[in-house]
Amino acid sequence: MKVCKHCGEINPGDSAFCCNCGNTNFIYQEEVTCPRCGTINDKSFTFCIECGEDLTQRRDNNAPVAVAYDADDTVEMTTVSNEVSNLYGGASVTPSETSKCPNCGAAVPLTSIFCNRCGTSVADLHEHRVVQRKVCPQCGRPNSLESHFCSYCFASLAEAETEDMQVVHDSQHLGEITVRQVMLESPNGKKLLCPNCGTLNDKAEEFCESCGLKLAMEEPKSYCPECGAENPIDSIFCTKCRHTFINEPSDSQDKWTCECGHANEKEDKYCSKCGKKRKK
Repeated sequence: MKVCKHCGEINPGDSAFCCNCGNTNFIYQEEVTCPRCGTINDKSFTFCIECGEDLTQRRDNNAPVAVAYDADDTVEMTTVSNEVSNLYGGASVTPSETSKCPNCGAAVPLTSIFCNRCGTSVADLHEHRVVQRKVCPQCGRPNSLESHFCSYCFASLAEAETEDMQVVHDSQHLGEITVRQVMLESPNGKKLLCPNCGTLNDKAEEFCESCGLKLAMEEPKSYCPECGAENPIDSIFCTKCRHTFINEPSDSQDKWTCECGHANEKEDKYCSKCGKKRKK
């Protein structure tokens, strides 16, 4: 996972654009140390950016030992796994509730504001779309159609009725940017759809009650490229390491493009995607 340096949104490691604000600047959360030279690499990298060492071998060596099961055990374990997923997964967005990005064709879930592959604005693809949710007969809260138990009170959904809900968006102005959030609206009002697990929360909730993701929108932050510390957007110096934000080079000056098309940081000697050494 990686954090958007502009708005602080957590994105998948393979995202090229922030799914919340469309920015391209990220701070990586998960890192791995190269076994040959000790350089810190992002966990998603295949090759070390300093010496070109294959980082997948290290992961394979640390992988858990496979255990053999017979067919009956496998089926039983899969069933239990699905039950647990449906129990705690909230009202997750199903594949049938996705659309295709009009620019690159990538799958776009209901919660996306921008395509995380090409950065195209995609919120309007789902605007006013009608989706269905199971209404818990005990607590009255909506769950995904695939859920067997209510993700809020854990009651059985075997006799639950389905309810039509409409996808709408609320906008908030944060400084110079406008942030949109996905809501599901029913005759009972609007609920905020968690972009991580799909659980519906009250609009006033600061954190998702199912997965804990922060839902409250804050002013954009500036993330230090040296230590990763969070700073006010108008900071001149990092409050932690005193790195200066004045006259920082642009993204295009900070990157070099490999023959495979992958953009790497200026100081990287090897491509993090294909492992080729940077040409002088």
